Amino acid sequence: MTAALILTLPVVASTTKGPTFTNPLFAGGDPWVTQVGGVYYYSASNCGVADICIKHSRSLSGLAIAPWIGVWNHTSADAPNAHEIWAPELHHIDGRWYIYYAADDGDNDHHRLYVLEAERPEGPFREADTGYPHGRLAESSGHWAIDPDVFTDADGKLDLTWSCTNYADSRFPQRICLAQMRDPLHVAGATVALSTPTESWETRGKPIQEGPVGYTRNGRTYITYSASASWISDDYAVGLLTLVPGASPLKPSAWTKSGPIFDHHGTVYGPGSVVFVPSPDGRQWWNVYHAIERLDCNPAYRCRDIRMQPMHFDSRGAPSLGQPLEAGKAVSLPSGDVEAKSH
Repeated sequence: MTAALILTLPVVASTTKGPTFTNPLFAGGDPWVTQVGGVYYYSASNCGVADICIKHSRSLSGLAIAPWIGVWNHTSADAPNAHEIWAPELHHIDGRWYIYYAADDGDNDHHRLYVLEAERPEGPFREADTGYPHGRLAESSGHWAIDPDVFTDADGKLDLTWSCTNYADSRFPQRICLAQMRDPLHVAGATVALSTPTESWETRGKPIQEGPVGYTRNGRTYITYSASASWISDDYAVGLLTLVPGASPLKPSAWTKSGPIFDHHGTVYGPGSVVFVPSPDGRQWWNVYHAIERLDCNPAYRCRDIRMQPMHFDSRGAPSLGQPLEAGKAVSLPSGDVEAKSH
């Protein structure tokens, strides 16, 4: 789920050498950031100016003050994709722009996957011609589905991963599903359930795996995901699925689960929805995520905020995230990110 976003400018003076900033950057949840042509693009729903919005900046810290640009609104109130628009991801694939998102008709049991397309990141976006109404991204199960992400696996194929159930409605558990794509608008084959929440850190409140993000590094394929109940402040955590090198991503037994790789620490509660982006000069990697500072918010996802901190990958390409940093702690700006300026 995605909360409303509020802008702040967190760059501050500090005894730390060089320019710094403090977390949180701004209010919100389910961050998505991609860098194309030296520009960072951030996408979200419920931003106050449209159903789906973006902002962009040439610096990571500049995203905190960059203005929202509305890029899409639903066509009618009774459309199947008009309500509960969650976790939109902006992707640049083969020269075109796509936004993958989940939505329903006002009934959470009807959540399904959809895609928009445009020639420019600022839009205007339109419901893509997927062969299904309103740009629905059809996959073979037809089951409840949220949090779509597309990525290129180690075999160079385009994959779609998302949070799924084994039912037409939202009954638990929520799992991680995957299917391969024929192109950015069409699924090529059968849906496969890769993972089910079984560990204690995945079943806090409810058995949930959601918000998957796939990536490839050093010839290996990984999927990060968030686990446990999003509406309970101290439940959320981050897990990792790792594909055996050379194996098909469609083979569930070829994936191994580890975690939590990112969890509550100090007064930072419910960290999740991690996405990894390079610094402007490419010398560092940063983890952009959401977290909560208080335990008395109900539902907890309404109190999320967006944060970022340095991270690195180990020799195999797996993420090493450390612990979430406390709010208010001075952090050096990303390498090459010397000023918080919007694009």
